[in-house]
Amino acid sequence: MKYKTAIVGARDAVAGFALLGVDIVPVESEAQAVEELLRLKKETQADENGKEYNAYAIIFITEDLAGGISPDDEKKLAKGALPAIIPLPSHQGSTGYGMQRLRRIVERAVGSDILQ
Repeated sequence: MKYKTAIVGARDAVAGFALLGVDIVPVESEAQAVEELLRLKKETQADENGKEYNAYAIIFITEDLAGGISPDDEKKLAKGALPAIIPLPSHQGSTGYGMQRLRRIVERAVGSDILQ
């Protein structure tokens, strides 16, 4: 079984990743980004025995768009082990969203913010 990798973001921020074999998903808004993330999360492929599994193991999203994901959509996207959705700084730099998200995850896991 071979998983795929994708990146969701503005066309000018994600286009170069195609050279690395990453599926690029250009979007123009936060709402469109959420729609595409949910679509990619549901995409499956079959192995040689016909068993269905997630097509994507990792989906990157630029921080500028990830910051607009509602808590409800974030919960939907976090269900299940795969795909891992990883925020990356865009071509405009980091917004701090990735670190805020990591703090929330760690706080839920251990009960306090140990990353201060």
